[in-house]
Formats: sequence, C-alpha cells, structure tokens
Amino acid sequence: MSGSGAAPPQLPAVELVRVQVPLRHEHRAGHGREAVRDLILGCTRFDDGTGGWGECSALARPTYTSEHTAGAWLVLRDEIVPAVLAGRAPQVVGHPMATAAVLTALSDAVLRAADRSLATDLAEGLGTNPLTAVQTCAVVSRADDTDGVLAAVEERVGERVGMVKLKVTPERRDLAAVGAGREAWPDLALAVDFNGTADAEALHQLARLHLEYVEQPAPADELVRSAHLASLIEAPVALDESITGPGSLDAAVALGAGSIVNVKPARCGGPHAAAALVGRARNAGLDVFVGGMLETGIGRAAALAVAALPGCTLPTDLGPSLAYFDQDVTAPLVTDPSGRMVVPSGPGLGVDPVPAHLDAVGVDRLVLEP
Repeated sequence: MSGSGAAPPQLPAVELVRVQVPLRHEHRAGHGREAVRDLILGCTRFDDGTGGWGECSALARPTYTSEHTAGAWLVLRDEIVPAVLAGRAPQVVGHPMATAAVLTALSDAVLRAADRSLATDLAEGLGTNPLTAVQTCAVVSRADDTDGVLAAVEERVGERVGMVKLKVTPERRDLAAVGAGREAWPDLALAVDFNGTADAEALHQLARLHLEYVEQPAPADELVRSAHLASLIEAPVALDESITGPGSLDAAVALGAGSIVNVKPARCGGPHAAAALVGRARNAGLDVFVGGMLETGIGRAAALAVAALPGCTLPTDLGPSLAYFDQDVTAPLVTDPSGRMVVPSGPGLGVDPVPAHLDAVGVDRLVLEP
C-alpha cells in the first residue's frame, strides 16, 4: 500500500453503520423468523484515502448462534474496533461475526490499494485460481402449507438453480412439503435443513426421497448425536452450526458426524479463515459448500469470494440480491444466463454501498477514533 521505506498508512477511524433492510419474503427456519435484516456494516478509513467495507451478519436474535445484532454492536464499539484502532489484536472470546466485519473491511482496503480482488487473493493463498461464477442452491423457507412451499420451489426452478434446499422441522406439514416437492420434481437435486431439530422418526420419513443431503440434524454442540443420526440414513449429513473452526471440524471428522461442511465466512471469522477451513475440510475428504446468512451485497460479495474456491464442491446457498431484497445496499449481485452467481472481480470485495441506498436503511451510525 506504500512505497519502500514509507511509513504505513494509519487507521484514523472506523465507522459502524447499523442497517435494517426489509426482506422480500419472510425467512422461516427451525431457529426462528426474519422479516427485516438487521445487521451491521463496518467501514475502515485510512489516512492515505484508502478504505474498505465489511459486514457483521449476525441475526437480530440469538437463535441461530449466540451472536446477535445488538450484542455485536456493543462488542464492536467497546472491544473490537478500539483494539484495532490501537494496533492490537482484539482480546474477545467468540464473536466471530463481529470480528469478521472489521477483518473483512481491512482486507477490502488493502486489496483495493493493491488493485487485487478478494477472490483472487483467497484462491492464490490455496495455490489455485478462483471461479468466475458458481452454481447455486436456492433455500426455500418453511410455509404455512404445502402449496406455499411448492410455489416457492417452482419459482426457484424457473431460475435455473442447481439445487433446492427446504428449511424444515419434524412437524408433519414440513415433511409433507418435502414429499410433495419430490413428487412434483422427481429429478430435482433436493436437500433439507433441520437447523438442529431432527429426530429419528423425521429422518425415517424422508429416507426414500433421494435427498442430496440432510443439513444440521442435531443441535450445534451435539456432534455425537449427529453421528448417530447420520448412521440412520443413506443421505449424507451436512454440518452447519456445528462447524465454527478447525477444532470443531476435526472433532466432526473423528466422530463421523457428517460428510459435508457448510462454510459460512461470517460465522468462521471472515473470508480468509473460511478459505483455510475449506482447504482443511477438503484435505479431510469432506465435500464443501458456502452457506448464506441473508447478507447484504457487502457480506454476499465476501462470501462469494470463498464460494469461488474450486474446493467448494457443492452449489452455494448464496443467491442474487433481488431474491432477498427489493433494494440491496450495493448494486445487485446477479446470476449469469446459466443461473450461476457471478463472482465480483473488481478490487477488494468488488462492491460498494450505494450512498442513497445506505441512507435509506441506516438506523444508527457511529465513528470511532483512537
């Protein structure tokens, strides 16, 4: 970022912006509902004029993980950002999504100054080249009736997605919707996500539906139970909430708790940590895909850079901006004519907030200085 012998640029300020972006469709899963995406964007500004953006993608309530938006705001304000401004590593336990916001913003700034994309930086770190577009898996929320689920699936199939994944619980209506979906589309690549709510009976009812995988059947910290449930079904088990880093991944492998890993860069502490986890999972013989957190374009671009790694062997949960928001905070991230998500190729994340869009959804702003 500077010439030989020059002092490195200083970081005089970090701006936090809390946004509340209405979702086009309410997101319903085993852990709760989201109608408005309430999250935090972080912007680093160096004194040489460079800057970058990152996102804390925690949900509004601590139902998916212990992190949630209001708590993340306090941790960023009181711990993480002051530490970074002081030039030291934050000494916080947990809070990977809050940490990811600042680390991503710093990476974005550095890579913009070097005219280098995040996707290229991650791939070359693993000795490979990034993909320019990635196949997608459309995630369909729970609904009040089977017709609602089937209508959503039909819309996604029309968008030429590579796979459809249904959010489910052991409730009869959810399982009936999976069966109806398989009957309506016999050849569709279909998966389900229990978000930790599965039981043996529910898995038995889905056994003959030729699912691509069953995601997170057991609660996050119950890897032994996950291994037991995996032994009851032929479909592969994918682990999401259970995988927070190398230690949990290694434990899952040792226990046989799953054969697929859903890597979410926000939950792993940022895109570089996520890329390392992709490589570790592949070295252990696991399949990998990148999951979504209902991100804005900032978080989505960071996650797509990880999804562009060739080590990601299954379609990503990341979809186009307009599948989630009528208006994203950035220019919309889009699919190509084949239905694949286009990976941003510009410097850094390759996207910026549109000021008017950000103003329209911003509910709090804070500038922190050393």
